[in-house]
Amino acid sequence: MKFLDMLRKIDEKSEPTKTVPDSPENDQKNTKSEVNSDTSTTEVAKDNENKDEKLPVSVHDKRIKIEEQMNDLSHQYAQLRNDLKTNLFTEKDDFEAKKETLDNYLKTLKRDEKESTEKLADTKAQNDDAAKEHLAVVNADRKELEQKLNDLQDQLKKLNSEIDTKTTHLKSLQTKLAQNEQSETDMSTSIKEEKDLQKMLVLMEKQKQSINTLYDQRKDLKEQINSSQENIATLNSQADELNTNISDVNKQITELQQKAQDINDQMKSDHNYRIETIAGLERHIQSLGEEHKKIDGELSEVNENIAYISKYIKDVFHSAYLVRDVYLDKDKEYYVAADDFDSDSSQNDLFGMINYLESKLQKPVTLVSTFYNNHLHEIIDQKAKDQHIAIPNVVNLFDQLQSSSNPTDKKVAIPENTEWVTRTDVESKDTFIYDQKQTLLMTVEYFTKKINRINYYKNDQIVKTNIYNSDGQLSATQNFNKTKELSEENFYRTDGSIVLTVIFDKKKAVSYQLFDKNGLLEQDFNEKSELITWWLKSISPNTQNAVFVGNNSDLLYQLIINSNSISSDDTILLLQDVSQKIDDVIALLDKKPELSDLFVQTEDDLHAIENKTNRDISVSVINTSSDGTLSLPESLKI
Repeated sequence: MKFLDMLRKIDEKSEPTKTVPDSPENDQKNTKSEVNSDTSTTEVAKDNENKDEKLPVSVHDKRIKIEEQMNDLSHQYAQLRNDLKTNLFTEKDDFEAKKETLDNYLKTLKRDEKESTEKLADTKAQNDDAAKEHLAVVNADRKELEQKLNDLQDQLKKLNSEIDTKTTHLKSLQTKLAQNEQSETDMSTSIKEEKDLQKMLVLMEKQKQSINTLYDQRKDLKEQINSSQENIATLNSQADELNTNISDVNKQITELQQKAQDINDQMKSDHNYRIETIAGLERHIQSLGEEHKKIDGELSEVNENIAYISKYIKDVFHSAYLVRDVYLDKDKEYYVAADDFDSDSSQNDLFGMINYLESKLQKPVTLVSTFYNNHLHEIIDQKAKDQHIAIPNVVNLFDQLQSSSNPTDKKVAIPENTEWVTRTDVESKDTFIYDQKQTLLMTVEYFTKKINRINYYKNDQIVKTNIYNSDGQLSATQNFNKTKELSEENFYRTDGSIVLTVIFDKKKAVSYQLFDKNGLLEQDFNEKSELITWWLKSISPNTQNAVFVGNNSDLLYQLIINSNSISSDDTILLLQDVSQKIDDVIALLDKKPELSDLFVQTEDDLHAIENKTNRDISVSVINTSSDGTLSLPESLKI
């Protein structure tokens, strides 16, 4: 819907009058008065209505009414514009989240397709050549062993034949030996049987030659038998060795036969696996291709939607880039850093940031500060109550330096002196004290009816100021030189002991002297940054799960960010006077592309960034505009 169409629809509707809720105190008063005033109010209202009907409407009154209607319309327009922007950004974020999901899924699909295609090609390239070559080697080794087995068996056959021949020959020798021994026995028997000694001698003489021959034959036979037995033993040993070799060769042949069978079985298994794998991969790649095509279509549609919404946003908001509200993570802790509280603008910015954060987060934030204000807590508490937000946590440098476990009970009071002439300013309620000669001695300033400051004068010139906390304890003193310039500032613990002295030279602080509880100098810093750095080390700010918010020109904010190396993702930077120096702001954003979350002071500042930014960025308005007017686009301004 175009903006002008939206405005026409808004204009056609009657806008109900918006009322501002009364405070609880006013509510009670109104409740008490309602009973007594209902009747009179009704009568007065009727009289006024009758008078209004009779009174003519002037051109001026018409203009005022038109301006009021336009003001109401501008508020409606701003709200609708913000609602539309939020809706469009949410819709675009949804599409971008879907795009990211689809992109990641598509990357997974492409990676799977690539891996599957490579695996398919690798599987198709596989073959049994190596296995066949291995099988040929195994078969060749087996044939070689079979030939060796045949040779061994032939050798064993010949050896066994030789053993048989040797054994037969041995038996023949053994038979001859037995015959030889039998012949000897027969001769011995014939001699023993001869009774005639003479004949025995003749017979012995006659057989002597035969016996010698028998002994010679026996000796020869025994040698032949021994030699034959040794040969047979050697042959048997060779036969045993051949049998062992034959057994080993047979075992190797059996193993090679099994190995060949295993190779054949593995080749069949590999072949079947390749067929199944190739078929499965081809089906998977086809499925991936179909899914890829489907996701491409969805991604194309999402990209078209993103492009359409992006163009719509740019057309509607007249910006080349998207500017959205800063996202606040409620699970994180937010710390607002501030070193300056002196000017109205710095206070407005500080409370603007706190108010914005707590209104969005619905929980307290923490103020980390290094400025001095003797009524800091009262001011912050009252501001929080006025803005109906939680009271923020406060961590303050001077709070910690000035705290004491034994605070003094000595409270400030103005003594009575008959020599003094006292006057009170009607507007400020400040007290002026003079001597009898009308010479100004001191002035007393109040904060919520309690003494805040006492200024001491000499020759109508301020020389010293005492500053007191809400409990009436001395908090600080300021000493001035002859030219009314601040020369020294002292800060005290609540027990009355001095804790810090700041020395000034030509309005510039040149020394920060820190004292221990005994009044001895503990630290001496040349600059406030050194004091703050020392303090930050002592408190060790928790940078985990934290977001730090502050002005880039603020000393404390710079020190926290730089000394703790905090990522820009955990910071929100406040830019001041953006609409007046938009070119400098754009230059800053160009120089620091990591800056993505910004706070600005007014709607004009936001529109200035929307019109000039050259990248997407998150910007929120903390509404510290001094006049409270609503900034409208040029097309709606009169």
